[in-house]
Amino acid sequence: MNLMEGFLKENVFIDFGCDVLYGSGQEYVNYPVRFGTVEFELMSSEAMAQIADRIRLEKGYRPLHPMDGYSDETCDHYGWYDFYVGISSHRAGRTDNCIEFCVVNADSEDDEQHYSIDLTEEEQEFLYACLDEQCRKYLKKSCEELLTEAVKEMEEGEGTDEDYQEGRERSPV
Repeated sequence: MNLMEGFLKENVFIDFGCDVLYGSGQEYVNYPVRFGTVEFELMSSEAMAQIADRIRLEKGYRPLHPMDGYSDETCDHYGWYDFYVGISSHRAGRTDNCIEFCVVNADSEDDEQHYSIDLTEEEQEFLYACLDEQCRKYLKKSCEELLTEAVKEMEEGEGTDEDYQEGRERSPV
C-alpha cells in the first residue's frame, strides 16, 4: 500500500446516515450513451477538511480550521464541508475522477460553492475498492449491485419517444 492508498483507507468513509443517491449520467451529444450512477456523501475527516481548507486558501478564502498562520480568531468556525463521491456503470471499477466538496454555512463569499479534489486513475481504483468494502460491510451489497439497481431505476424511469412527442414527462429516478 502506498501513501495515498493509506490516506484514502484511513480518511474516506461513506456517511451511511445519509441516503445513497441513484441517478443517471450521459456522454456524447449526437449519440448519447446513458449510464447508471450512485453518489455517496462522505464523512468529513480532519484530513479531508485540511485538504479542502488548502484548496480554498489558494483561491483567497479563509480556512474553516486553524492552519498555516491562521488562528482560531481568523478562521470561519460556523461553516463546514460536505464531501461527495460517485461511481457509475460507465467507469467500471473506478470512482468519478474527483471527490467533490461544498462549503456550507460559511461566513464567506464562497458559501455554497463547489470544489473538487482530483484523483488519478490509480487513486480512483483504490477508492472504489474502499467504498466497495464499506458497502459490503454496512449495506450488505457491493458497489456493482448498487450500480445494477441504479441502471434498473434509470431504465424504469425513462419514457418512450412517443411520450416526449406527446409532451408527457419522464418519471423521476
